[in-house]
Amino acid sequence: MSIERRKFIRFEIPLDVIFKPSNEAPYSSGIIKNFSRYGCCIESKGTVLDLMENMELQVKHPSKDILVSASGNIVWKRQLGNDKWLLGVDIIDMDKEAKSEILDFAYDIWLENNLKFNTVQ
Repeated sequence: MSIERRKFIRFEIPLDVIFKPSNEAPYSSGIIKNFSRYGCCIESKGTVLDLMENMELQVKHPSKDILVSASGNIVWKRQLGNDKWLLGVDIIDMDKEAKSEILDFAYDIWLENNLKFNTVQ
């Protein structure tokens, strides 16, 4: 049995994201698999970044046609296949209003899915 160490729930929500190290490297693309108040998990192809490396992110807002800027540090990484990676990102800075809107959107989906699951049983 694994012990959950996270303080905040991570909501399963696919969000398009582009990201890069804080230097002049080009952006890579990926999908945010889950999102919480303080972190996210990104799935990406071919991008290998170092642990604790600072990165810049541009997250596609789920209900608006905008990209939301954020920065964070890579706190874990896992290789899924030859060219596919999962990156755990500790979010350092992100617009508070946009983050709240994304979390509200994700919570509504989570709530809807859990209500369906509970009424089926």
